[in-house]
Amino acid sequence: MSKIERSDGRGILAGDYLNENRTMTRQDWLEDCFPEWGTLLNQEIEDLKVEKGSVALWWLGGPSWMLKTDEDAIFFIDVYSGPSHYTQYYYCGVCKQAGANTINWMRMNPQLIDPWKFNRLDAAFSTHHHQDHCDLYTVKAALQTTNCDFVAPPKTVEKLKRFDVPDERIKTAIIGESVKYPGVEVEFLMNYDDTVIRTGDGVSLDKYENCCVSFLFKTSGGNIMFLGDTWYNDAYKAIGENYKVDVAIFDMGMNAPGATDKMTPYDCARLGETLHAKVLIPDHYDNWANTCSDPELLCSQFERLVSENTPNIKTVILRPGAKFIYPADQDIKRYRYPNQSEGYNSEKSISYGEYARKYGKNK
Repeated sequence: MSKIERSDGRGILAGDYLNENRTMTRQDWLEDCFPEWGTLLNQEIEDLKVEKGSVALWWLGGPSWMLKTDEDAIFFIDVYSGPSHYTQYYYCGVCKQAGANTINWMRMNPQLIDPWKFNRLDAAFSTHHHQDHCDLYTVKAALQTTNCDFVAPPKTVEKLKRFDVPDERIKTAIIGESVKYPGVEVEFLMNYDDTVIRTGDGVSLDKYENCCVSFLFKTSGGNIMFLGDTWYNDAYKAIGENYKVDVAIFDMGMNAPGATDKMTPYDCARLGETLHAKVLIPDHYDNWANTCSDPELLCSQFERLVSENTPNIKTVILRPGAKFIYPADQDIKRYRYPNQSEGYNSEKSISYGEYARKYGKNK
């Protein structure tokens, strides 16, 4: 039986087809099974018509996001398409903090998009140069299959150039400046990631503005701020007082004693209050085994801390692959995957539909 090609991105057809004695190679397995969602999410993102006065977000798991404006501009933000990996002391900021020769970063979250199969992409944003935020696989795919720009702080720009991204497709994110695309202006604001300033050859600390940036996407639906792998810092008070932040998106996780990498739920709640944000969405707590702890416990702690201390601020907990429309979805609290019941038809049911009425359940 020849392989059945689907045009809707849902992968291969199950049932009898998977019981066929078809030829199978490792390459067949990889193409059938990865990405786990096929191109379903690719097509959903490209096909969605965002209503005027709204902005659409998709959480891809880990630090990875996509955003679409009401003028059809589509963006990668910190998209990671890579595998588990390990880091070494000579370069890794977390290793240097902990005095560890190496750290294993075991990936837990699924790969939900095919970065090679977007027909349209306006820009790929990276908050900093860590591999899971400036990813070889994602960059190479976007470079070869789209005409998108690559927007990143100076240290990450150096990495993009090593990935053979040409100068004319790079926009350096200098604090205080901005870029415009259809339906959005993206301002480059300070970021206080104390891990990334330790990342690189040597042991001296680099400057924040050289290594990391916060992106404030100012859209007709609201202002969405991506903070990458930031730590809490009192200096965020200046951003909260001088900029309007509707939705703040930031890292959360647990750290082994001796090396801070992710913000704790308490740090996240405090950051949201400092930024005067309306809605808080944590990320990154699900994808690395060494910092994920119990995601359900982390999210529950975060929700409780915010509700007890700043009840005027809303929290949203998403699931990998979730679509979030702002401002329409700001009160969902926790995302639930669609159960697809809108496609059910009671008349076709062999249990309670026309068949059951005509023939009886036991006939």
